[in-house]
Amino acid sequence: MDSVLVGLTLGGLYGLVALAFVLTFQTTRTLNFALGEFITAGGFLFLAIVALDVPAWLAVALAVVLIGLLGTVVERTVVRPFNSGPHDIRWLLTTAGLSLIMLDLLRNSQGSGTKALNGIGFDGFTSIAGTKVSTQFLLILVVAIGVTLALTWFTMRTTLGTIFRAVAEDRETASLMGLNPGLVALGAYAIAMTIAAAAGIMYSSEVGLSISTGQGLLVAGFAAAILGGLDSIPGALAGGIIYGVATVVATDWLGTAVGGVIGLVVTVIVLAVRPQGLLGRVVMEKV
Repeated sequence: MDSVLVGLTLGGLYGLVALAFVLTFQTTRTLNFALGEFITAGGFLFLAIVALDVPAWLAVALAVVLIGLLGTVVERTVVRPFNSGPHDIRWLLTTAGLSLIMLDLLRNSQGSGTKALNGIGFDGFTSIAGTKVSTQFLLILVVAIGVTLALTWFTMRTTLGTIFRAVAEDRETASLMGLNPGLVALGAYAIAMTIAAAAGIMYSSEVGLSISTGQGLLVAGFAAAILGGLDSIPGALAGGIIYGVATVVATDWLGTAVGGVIGLVVTVIVLAVRPQGLLGRVVMEKV
């Protein structure tokens, strides 16, 4: 029971990162493989803003907004020019290259040490059914559930969300109807990178921030997105929770060596049975 509760709270973190992948894949059929560095950059940007004597809460808001804006720049300059159609995967190479560039810049400017993010989040533990879990990770789970519900409502109940779904369903037809897939792509990348930066800041406030913070979350978040379904917003959270619980329970029962990879094993097993993920849709292509 203890491992399950800890895995649930950790799954909220993975679910947020998975959401960032899902949002960009839904609308552009692309993934930003520099997402780990965006997660890390959000934390370092927060520290830079706080150093200017800006209140911590305002520094968080500014950091995530600026990272979101950076996401639009990346979509326009690194992704869109290399995404001419469903069979063009040059964006994979450009975003992977961007990851290496950002990692090198972070290493040269910030060093390899771990830094503390103070003034945000919650300290200590919360007791649930006799099990103590990190209050900060519990907050992340609550935020993940809230963001998932908000995005689901946005896409299903608002006019702008309908536009997002129309572009995700068929970019060419949406364009012929007067919609602008380019603007939708910019918005999706902005929201996705904002979520990633917020996840990185909340996580780093608990465990500390280093240039490698985002890299571990990148793997777990990507696996969670695939597990839940790359075109499903609720699936991102479901995948994150399953991945988190499987990893923590396996680590507790079988040790770190097995626990570190069991989430990936579960993902492979699910894909073997259901290639579109647990909550993903089978997309029929016209030929």
